[in-house]
Amino acid sequence: MATLKKRHANAMDSKADPATTNNKHILDDDRRTAARPGTAGVIAERILSPKTALFSWTVFIGFIAFFIFVAYGGHYTLPTPVMEEHHPVTGKPQISEAYMRRITGHLSETIGLRVSGTAQDAETERFLINEIAVIEEKARIARARGATDLPKIDTWVQVDDGSHQFDFMHEVVMKMYSNLTNIVVRLSCGPECDENALLLNAHYDTTLGSPGAVDDGVGVAVMMDVLRVMSLSPSPKKNSVIFLFNGAEESFQDASHSFIVNHELKGSVRAVVNVEGTGTHGPEILFQANARVMIDAYSKAPYPHGTVLANDLFETGIILGDSDFRIFRDHGNITGIDMAIYKNSYLYHTQLDINENMQVGVPQHTGENVFAIVNYVADEVDLRQIPEMTNDVVYFDVAGLFFVTYSAATAIKMHIVFGIAALAAFLVGASRPSIKSFLSIPVSLFAAVVGPFVLATLFVSLGKPMQWFSHEWYPFFIFGPTAIAGMLAVQYAVHDPKASTGANELSVFSGVQVFFTALLGLATNAGLGGSYILAMFSISLTVALIFNRARVGTQKQISGQSEQMVVHAVGFSTYLIASAIPTTYFATVAYTLIDVLVPLTGRMGPSTPVDHLVAGLVGLVAFLVCPSFLAFAHRFGRPILLKAITILLLVQIPITLFSLVALTPYNHMHPKRMFIQHLRNTTSGETAVYLAHADQGAIYDSYIAPLEQLLGVKAVYKTSKEDKDDWNSVFPISEFIDSYVIDTTPFIRSQTTNKTIAESTAPLTDLIKNPPRLTAENISYDPTTGLRKVTLLCTFPDHIWTVITFDALLKGWSLSSKVPSPDQFHYVIRNAGGYGTDGWRLDLEYAVAGEMGANDKLRIEMISMETEGFDWRVEEERELEGTGEIGIMRKIINAQPDFMALTYMSTVATVFNL
Repeated sequence: MATLKKRHANAMDSKADPATTNNKHILDDDRRTAARPGTAGVIAERILSPKTALFSWTVFIGFIAFFIFVAYGGHYTLPTPVMEEHHPVTGKPQISEAYMRRITGHLSETIGLRVSGTAQDAETERFLINEIAVIEEKARIARARGATDLPKIDTWVQVDDGSHQFDFMHEVVMKMYSNLTNIVVRLSCGPECDENALLLNAHYDTTLGSPGAVDDGVGVAVMMDVLRVMSLSPSPKKNSVIFLFNGAEESFQDASHSFIVNHELKGSVRAVVNVEGTGTHGPEILFQANARVMIDAYSKAPYPHGTVLANDLFETGIILGDSDFRIFRDHGNITGIDMAIYKNSYLYHTQLDINENMQVGVPQHTGENVFAIVNYVADEVDLRQIPEMTNDVVYFDVAGLFFVTYSAATAIKMHIVFGIAALAAFLVGASRPSIKSFLSIPVSLFAAVVGPFVLATLFVSLGKPMQWFSHEWYPFFIFGPTAIAGMLAVQYAVHDPKASTGANELSVFSGVQVFFTALLGLATNAGLGGSYILAMFSISLTVALIFNRARVGTQKQISGQSEQMVVHAVGFSTYLIASAIPTTYFATVAYTLIDVLVPLTGRMGPSTPVDHLVAGLVGLVAFLVCPSFLAFAHRFGRPILLKAITILLLVQIPITLFSLVALTPYNHMHPKRMFIQHLRNTTSGETAVYLAHADQGAIYDSYIAPLEQLLGVKAVYKTSKEDKDDWNSVFPISEFIDSYVIDTTPFIRSQTTNKTIAESTAPLTDLIKNPPRLTAENISYDPTTGLRKVTLLCTFPDHIWTVITFDALLKGWSLSSKVPSPDQFHYVIRNAGGYGTDGWRLDLEYAVAGEMGANDKLRIEMISMETEGFDWRVEEERELEGTGEIGIMRKIINAQPDFMALTYMSTVATVFNL
């Protein structure tokens, strides 16, 4: 009788959830069930045929893969580009990718590098002013034809000086700027709109070595297109819109600072939308936001893409970058949103940031989003009261279709309800965790990370770091099997052979639910906006368990048996409920994390353990993409679980061997970054090339050794601590780059056609024409206070981006910001200027000790960059006076492997005692 009851219960379980078992594939009841002594009426282990187990695994993996595929489509889909500037039917102006690509193409290809202080910088200003004039003329013609409701257009060209403190990478950097240009346009409905404005910002300058089609050519093009469309549309109803084309962001946000502290419109700005670019593909992301009103404005974008998690991630400092958004926030107390194109940042700040490498649809996506946001704020938002700056807002998009926002207070209430629901599931018996099953979940997460960590250690120890770098998804191929095997190994260890597979399955499933609910409570208490993801897991698992309990109750009623006679397996439908929302959504988050982190490892510096960082990411994603997988692993008992672990580890062996032998970290479109500097030190007389790499990948055999042979000199390796002062031209990036240093003096002497120079022992730096100079004036000393005053005058014809460093106990200076330290301090002061700027002035007052008094000179090291030394047009390289055509930099550039991206410069350094 007991056997019949067991068979009937199992049959009803199969009917209630047909995907769970298939009678055609199940062995006879006597072979698949066995009652244990002392457990009468309780179903023990279900032993399924291999064919049935394979079928079940296929179904489970299939619907998880389906969720991931759905997330992929929603995450990466871009709109179809619009080629016409006016709608073919209505004739109204519209956002057009064709128009924007004309702008980005001219900026990045016709003009090229647009570094502040260069002739190309000035050429860009003329181009943008001309484009704005064309827009104004078309609006004037439209008004003349009867369109009287068009906005009023005002234009300014601001040229200003200033200074500010810019802390970056835990370093204090003092900034000075001279003659920097901003191009400003305002659209308004008249005086009633002018008191309150939305600021739309993008920068037109580029960094060293990059033509900047996306960074920030796209931002400029989007702004220009929005300006074009709005100038031919009805006037803003509530607020004016200020378009700031700023001329110096890459020199550490100087031009945006100039606008927000000096421009006459600064007082009317109430909110900002900043448009940036750090990649070349995919949708732009909302990665910083600090006001509810502006987050709500972003929700009006037709293709929203963003999460508060990105905001949390940016604030950690792991992303080595910043934007003008920081300046508006810190110096203008302005709220707003910061948007950036971010996918495929392999090409960011390289010579590959060109129009043809920008994915089709990127400008259209960004342009339509910005246009919708700006229109909404201009017409609908009351900006008379300055929006409150806050981070207490939860926001995220759903597959790029719509945007969800709610307050942190609402999140807390929701999470309390979810916690109560989880408790109710436990009280009614739907959730049946044990202490062991609960503890196995965080241990499984730990194991998912540890396994890839061990593998990463192996790759690094064998001299094969970053084998995964050339594709964002390679890390999952390389580390994924080990991560999954680690999780399963923990579950194998905690599987209770004395309980049925169903009991094990339900217990672990319940443990997953309790774990995420507990984690949700901790994250909510910590005030983390990203806790909404944990809330998705918690409530989905809770609802799934309650559904599973109802399913078991239905089986009990149909069979007429006691509940303990029913197999308590977790049905496939339960897994679907538990996974549909969190797995689909977390997959989109995982795509973002991968797209940001993997390319970023190529510029984190050689000391950062990027292999372990990426390995940890793989383990985290493997765990979070479907945590209920841990429960499903118990479905077929320990023998099947052991086989799965064994298969994964066996698969890992050929994958590891293949990755070590066949994969290479870099290729042309996924390059290794190198910073190259030809430094001429007029104080020591040394001339040397510094070759710094920005990641852990090997470089000596493929590049340094051939250069040693070419130049006939062995390279000396210096760590970032040893050579950081030599890299002051790019401080504070110099804090994390190591260098190979090659003396170029022997090569120049051996190659020059000037016999006098070849045979001379005089320093080659004596041949530098018009080197930068630093002089002291207005020197005074007060013996009563022990303070010395001095005015520094700097001249640097044909150079840009001067940097001075010195140690002093400063009491005052002419910079607008306060002296950052009351004690002896190492000061780094960087200067940037517009085209034609060749000098600056700085007043210092500092304490001196001893009897030297007024003669206690200040030791100042200065380094500056030659205007010809960083352009890709290497034929313009400036040679040392009288040495003939040698072209050190040309030879170094021509010798670079195809997989390398160079950022190069020629600099002059001098020590002054003033």
